Amino acid sequence: MSLDIRWVSLFADVPAPLLEPAVAFWELVTGCRAGTPSGDQREYLPLMPLVGDPVFWLQRVGRDIGGWHLDLHVPDTAAAARAAVQGGAQVTRDWDSLVVLASPAGLPFCLVLERQPARTRPEPPSWPAIGRSLVDQLCLDLPADVHDDERAFWTELTGWSYTAGGMPEFSRLTPPPSLPIQLLFQRLGADDSGGIRAHLDMSADDPSGEVARHMSLGASVAREAEHWTVLRDPAGLIYCVTHRRPLEPPH
Repeated sequence: MSLDIRWVSLFADVPAPLLEPAVAFWELVTGCRAGTPSGDQREYLPLMPLVGDPVFWLQRVGRDIGGWHLDLHVPDTAAAARAAVQGGAQVTRDWDSLVVLASPAGLPFCLVLERQPARTRPEPPSWPAIGRSLVDQLCLDLPADVHDDERAFWTELTGWSYTAGGMPEFSRLTPPPSLPIQLLFQRLGADDSGGIRAHLDMSADDPSGEVARHMSLGASVAREAEHWTVLRDPAGLIYCVTHRRPLEPPH
């Protein structure tokens, strides 16, 4: 069932009234500039790196609560959708070149027709006195009763390398070096009542310096942990700055 994944895009789904401050914030955080919007309603906005292809996008949505999702770029969306459905996903919309699905546990993701012959992973930008940081991971926060099945679905769908985490509640899927986003799975505790969800993770050379930089740009700290800091962006989206170091793209 593994897909032929040619590229991965990470989307912040932002409520329409909050799009402008979210774009301004994430441009400064990532060192990217907003590109040309696309979509029938110009709802998809790429953040363009100085070098390489866009990885991080913002999508204007009509609901009050935002979120995060992945787009998997494939050479044949129909075949990829059939494989995903066989694995337990459900198709919610189908526009031929873009298929919107829900995973077995209900997380949204998209299959996008890949039209480019090749793409280049962006380099992590560097900031004075604190070094590099990079958007490079989506964490799936999974209640215990759906965790194993959901992890099995994504492992089979992507065919990426599976690694158990250093803590028992975490595990990871690492893609080929040419792809820019990896998947982290977190098994939620019984005291977590937030339900299934996902969030962006960033790696950083200097996590404390990186968090301070984000706060100066408008983020707020939601929670401190030993190996990461949970933040909230100006649109209310939750994300983390982790203690992982950014990896250079292959050359």
